[in-house]
Amino acid sequence: MTTQPLRVGPLTRRRLEERARHDAEALRGAPAPEAGAPPTVAALQARANAYARREEQRFHRRVRRELTEHRLLTAAVRTDLDAFDDRLDALPAAERDHARIAVGDGPAYAELRRLERRIARRHRRAEELAAVIHARFTAARLRAARHFDRSDEKIAVYWGAYRAALPRDAVDRDPGREGTPELRRSDWLTTRTDAIEHWQGGTADGQA
Repeated sequence: MTTQPLRVGPLTRRRLEERARHDAEALRGAPAPEAGAPPTVAALQARANAYARREEQRFHRRVRRELTEHRLLTAAVRTDLDAFDDRLDALPAAERDHARIAVGDGPAYAELRRLERRIARRHRRAEELAAVIHARFTAARLRAARHFDRSDEKIAVYWGAYRAALPRDAVDRDPGREGTPELRRSDWLTTRTDAIEHWQGGTADGQA
């Protein structure tokens, strides 16, 4: 999280500082607060979570067709590979090398060549789909991450004003609130799972 919230505009900064003073004043003479972030920080966390969830859902809506086609192609390639292996195993051991398959006569060799061409064609299409899916997934993650970055910057502004306005008795009762809190980011923004693995993992909008 940045320590210099340069992208927070003056109006937003003023609102955050006013909110911070209000939250701090609410603690004057009040019982020791329970552990946890002030309500403004919790609200920023909730809004960031909601934004990230919308980006995730929008990604799934935009690539639903590509994801489904990729899943079907992957299954079809596995089936073709099994069929290729079965037909290859049916040949004599001396007749199984690639050079022989490329020039061999007869229906067995013709079928092997046909399967090879179809596997290669489906692989190419699957790679094209994966590139589209990953590009859109990366864009969605970047948009959501930028929102979290901006929210962290708002918290930096808010927290500075909050600590400055906090009554001394509240500071004495809760000395642990020294460090600026950081937002917890959604799992799909912090893990290294790629787009296809994320979808196959079973999010609500990613189910086929």
